Amino acid sequence: MHIATKITLGIGSLVTIVSIFGLVIGGSMLDSMDSNDESWAGELMMEEKAPLDYEDNFEWTAIYNVFVEEGYDVNVEVLNGGDNAYFESCDIWGDCDFYDFDGKQEGFQYIGEIIVDESGIYKISFIVNGDNEESPNVMIREESITGFFGILGGSFGCCCGIVILIIGLILALTLKDKKVVNPNKVMIVGREESITPLIDIQKDDNNDIPQEIEDDSNPDWWK
Repeated sequence: MHIATKITLGIGSLVTIVSIFGLVIGGSMLDSMDSNDESWAGELMMEEKAPLDYEDNFEWTAIYNVFVEEGYDVNVEVLNGGDNAYFESCDIWGDCDFYDFDGKQEGFQYIGEIIVDESGIYKISFIVNGDNEESPNVMIREESITGFFGILGGSFGCCCGIVILIIGLILALTLKDKKVVNPNKVMIVGREESITPLIDIQKDDNNDIPQEIEDDSNPDWWK
């Protein structure tokens, strides 16, 4: 198998396996939540009386649902959030009844959520509207979306892994390994070289001058 094919199939298998684990973990986190429990709307982060300024660390991997005591009107504002953290009223999407059944908070009404784009320490201001002199309870519940990201990332990873595996299979069918010749079985074929006839050289006894003894190669010696 070609080395490129091995690498491609290995990467595709690894991505697919890791993505499957992400799907399983993310799904198990969502399945462990009971819609009849108050924690369906998130874990309790803060419950105090308004008006007040509340400061805490907020993570971008969570949604912060805001509830106020029924019968009261409270304004919520992230004082130092800028574009990184802000309050979004449920009136914008018309989902103020979202927690009226699943995750219902007895004695409270859902008014919106704090959306965090960048993790950090933010100060939340709660101001009571109207002439009511009573101090209503306000509550923030932290809803982690890690499980959702696990499912989303796992699904995307599985798709990528399958595509890489398909590419690896195509390479396996198209690429061929180079044949390696065994050195012990190599036959060296040489070329014939012309051999120049030797010329005998003898010395003359009288004058020590080398003389060539010509080779009589006359084929017509009988004439």
